[in-house]
Amino acid sequence: MDASSAAVKYTSLKRAKSRTKAVKVLLILLSFLLALVFAFPLYWLLRGAFVNHAEILARPPVFFPGAPGFDNFRLGLERIQFLRQLWNSVSIVVPYVIGTVLTTSFAGYAFAKLRFPLRGLWFTLVISTMMLPSAVTLLPQYSLYTSMGLAGKPALIIPAFFCAGGNAYFVFLLRQFFMTIPGELSEAAKIDGAGYFRIYSRIMLPLIRPAMIVVALFSFINCWNEFFYTMIYLKTEADYTLPMGLYIVNGMRIPNYEQVMALALVVTTPCLVFFLIGNKYFVEGIALTGIKG
Repeated sequence: MDASSAAVKYTSLKRAKSRTKAVKVLLILLSFLLALVFAFPLYWLLRGAFVNHAEILARPPVFFPGAPGFDNFRLGLERIQFLRQLWNSVSIVVPYVIGTVLTTSFAGYAFAKLRFPLRGLWFTLVISTMMLPSAVTLLPQYSLYTSMGLAGKPALIIPAFFCAGGNAYFVFLLRQFFMTIPGELSEAAKIDGAGYFRIYSRIMLPLIRPAMIVVALFSFINCWNEFFYTMIYLKTEADYTLPMGLYIVNGMRIPNYEQVMALALVVTTPCLVFFLIGNKYFVEGIALTGIKG
């Protein structure tokens, strides 16, 4: 009986291990398949940047360029004021990212660590703005900026810094991180004579570095790829950003998809580089968002 029981137990364990191994193999295959699905648009962008006009319009589609070349990059860059539009994009993105990180971290710190009247109500109002479509506030913002004389590129640069903190999701994200920090650290700093700003800058900010990097990364990607607001506010080609340059390259009568894809690859590269650099902190930030409510 003992030998037969041991044999049955061994067989059961072997089957369990086999099932576990089969499940792992299936999960790996599924992950690989999903990776291919999500990576295919990026490959199609790379493919489109190096094919000629005939190949990009060919049906059935050409999956591999016959004679890859860099003519699409040269022709696309010649059709726009690339350096000027690059500078316009950078001059808007930098103040936007800085303003977003500063204002949302101030608000997140206040909602998490400070005690003031109706704190819960104000936080609820901030979170409720996430339900408000951006198109609803477009007309009041446009009227406000034009009445203040902010026309052209300044209409995006100035509010980009001072009004960047209106993103309620970033406020919520940083508040969650601030709430994971023990209150004893603030109390000890107060005993040593530190004020609120010193506690915020010297103690809190270094501890939430992953969340700050996530906010900066998302802010950069959102602002760098912004097209709708730039189309509304920017009136001259000299003030256009790179996404607007892509719109120019794509002709109305004769579409230049290959040149658009070449420039889209150029425009997308900074986002990919920054994401790869901050990927570690991005994953850590998402994982730690809801640790403490």
